[in-house]
Parts: sequence; C-alpha cells; structure tokens
Amino acid sequence: SYPYASAAAHTLGYVRPEDEVEAGDFPGADLTTFKMKGTSGRDGLEKWFDAVLQGEAGGRIYRVDPTGFKINPPLESRLPKRGKELVTSLDIDLQLVAEEGLGEQKGAAVAIDVATGEVLVMASKPDYNLNEFSPRATTAVVAKMNETGAWNNLALNGFYPPGSTFKILTTIAALRRGAITPDDAIVRCDGYMKVGNRLYPCDVGHGHHGNVLLRDAIALSCDIYYYEAGLRTKPEEIAAEARRFHLDQRTGIELPGEQGRMTIPDPAWKLRERDARWFPGDTANMAIGQGDVSVSPLQMACFTASVARGEVFTKPTLLHRPGAAPQRYESIGLTTEQRAALLKGMEGTTTRGTARTLNAPALRIPGVRIAGKTGTAQVPGRKNIAWFICFAPVERPEIAIAVAVEGDTAGEDYYGGTYAAPIANSILARYFAKKNNTPRPLMPPRKSR
Repeated sequence: SYPYASAAAHTLGYVRPEDEVEAGDFPGADLTTFKMKGTSGRDGLEKWFDAVLQGEAGGRIYRVDPTGFKINPPLESRLPKRGKELVTSLDIDLQLVAEEGLGEQKGAAVAIDVATGEVLVMASKPDYNLNEFSPRATTAVVAKMNETGAWNNLALNGFYPPGSTFKILTTIAALRRGAITPDDAIVRCDGYMKVGNRLYPCDVGHGHHGNVLLRDAIALSCDIYYYEAGLRTKPEEIAAEARRFHLDQRTGIELPGEQGRMTIPDPAWKLRERDARWFPGDTANMAIGQGDVSVSPLQMACFTASVARGEVFTKPTLLHRPGAAPQRYESIGLTTEQRAALLKGMEGTTTRGTARTLNAPALRIPGVRIAGKTGTAQVPGRKNIAWFICFAPVERPEIAIAVAVEGDTAGEDYYGGTYAAPIANSILARYFAKKNNTPRPLMPPRKSR
C-alpha cells in the first residue's frame, strides 16, 4: 500500500507475486501441498533488503479422511514469522517538495544530511505510481513506462556533465597545488580566451568580468578564470582530485543497479579509450565540467556534503539510524584562508551571482546563509542540463543538495540558476521550516493516476 503514490518510487521499489515461497526445512515434500502466493522485491529498497523484509513462511501438515476432511490437531505446525521493519532516512515532506519542484521536468534531486550521509531526498522524474504495481502492473502501465523512460532512476543512474558545479572541484585542486591563490587575479576576462588554436568563450553573462578574484570567479562563474586555473593545474591533477572525492566510483548506496558510467578523464584515459592524445582544449573543458566528465546527481550530492564538512568522501545511506555518529574521512586539505575564499564565493553565488534569484524576497530563507554553485552543462546535439549544488547553513552545514534538470529543447541554454536552484531552495525552505517548527501541514497523499 502506497499512500503517496509515486513518491520516491525508484528508491522504494516494488514487489511482485512470488510462487516459490517455501517454509525452509519443512517436512512434507511428498505430500499434497497447497500454497498461498507470497511476494518478493524486484527493485529499489524492496529488492536490496528483500531477505530482511521477507520473513519466514509457515506451514501445517494435516491428516485427512477419504473425503478430504482435516483431522485436528495438525501433525506438524509452524507459524510464519514477519520480516523486520526498515526505517528509511527519507523525509517524506522534503521528498514531496522536491518532486513538486521537478514537476513534469526530466531530472533528479538528492538531499543529504551532511553529518551522517543519510539521504533525505532522492527524487527522479519521470516516475511511476507504485500502486499500479499491486498486485501486478498491467501491459498498458509497462508500455507507458517504456515510452517515458520512467524505469530509470536518474538520481542514481542519470550521468551528465556537471557543468560549472565542477568548478568547485577545480578550485580545490588548483588551491591545493598552488596554481591559484585567493587574492591573485590570474587572468583578465574579456569574454574570450585563446587555448591552443581555438577561442573559448565565457558563456556566463557574455564574459567581460575583467580582473577577477577567486571569490568572484565562483560567484559569477567566470569560465575564463577556470580555463586558466585548469591549464595551470594540469589535467592529471584535476583528475586526481576528482578521484580523491570518489567521483570515479559508485557510491555504494543500498540500491540495486547502480551503474558505473561515471567518467573522470585525463590524458591516459583518452589514449586508452579513444586512441587519441590530449589537447589543451580538453583541459579547458574539463576545468568547467564539460567534455568527457560525467557524474550522477547522487555523486554530486555526496561531493557537496563532503565539501560542506571539509572532507573528501561521504558514504550515502538510505537507512535511518537514530544517534548515528558523524562521518569522518580524510580532510580536503585547504588552509583556513583558502576555505574561507571558497565559501565566500559559493555564498556569493546565491546573494549576488548566478543564483542571486534565491536572494529575492519571495525565495529568501530568513536567517539562513546558503553556499551554492550553478551549472549549465552543454551536451552537443542533445538537451542541456541545468545544475545546482548547495549546502546550508554556511557557518554550520546540515543539509547538502544536488539538482539536475534536463532541458526540453536541444541546443537551448538551460541555466542552473533559473531552473535547478529554485528546486533546491524549496527543499531548504521546507527543511528549515520543519527544524524551526514553523506550522505547515504535511502534504496530503497523492491520488492515484
């Protein structure tokens, strides 16, 4: 029974009737047997934790007379045992807000508890009504899902170029290797930069940022600054930093089917996979999260939570464990000055930069400082991707979010500050409203559709 219909459908998963439910080590294999059908998990948490949720079947053996009348008491009797309960980390209120924000758009949103790695939101659109799988999905339901691609959990297995959200990774790599400093304007942005034999544009605000410092390069998402930062840092070092954050690996979350289509390229990768050599333009593209870089929304949510904690890894979990200890992993390794500049730039994104719409009176969350980064991933010949990552509050991060939304027209700009940031902001607003006990009723269960 699914009172919220399609909410968290991909994460919860579904069950199907199962004929082969047996009471283990129960006698009577040579006797006439009547069985009730059971169920087994076929996707999501239902499948991953099927052995935990399943319990044990029971049975009885009766002597019967020639007419089939049962004679009591039974010769053998074993009561069934119910499975264990599973308490997920998902917050249904935040989940519904995220799904409402995504609406009919194709995309995903993930929110994570910064301290524990518990996943508070895992939303993917298009989705499906779980009630339509009970007891079994019809041919029409399956056909519709095949047509819309609703089977795919885009939060888990939607792999996209991260666009300018990746500039946070490039920033960390460049700072740690001394390629940039917080107070050094490493290049002048006049709208274009020649890399190799090509002119590379600054797509944000048509460039012309002038002599830009790190905090402004982040807030205004200056491509020219990051082309130069990437070239100074070298592609191998950017790739090494991305791997230090585990962006080349599956997250290991408790869901079946997590794929390994993430890509962190470098010269060795290109030679191996493409039998081609690496060019400076590849470095420039990589530095701004374009080219062959490919990650999932869940990976970027984990990355954002890690940056919020000042560490290099976040292990996501869908299980709620009251009183769970905070995660502890290797430090990012930034100095106090470097981290302050990074946070200054990320907060500037939401107050005066590419996500300044969040500072509008209608969207501003009173008393909450947000660190964020927008991204617009351009996929040649395909629909572009609007990204936004963030965490809050800046001074003591509690929640980290990643949102990725696919554009609806090939080649059309689909800005993260316009399309993805408001979705994240709605999740943050609800999170802090609940924390501060601001009265608002839980959203009612959805009607079946």
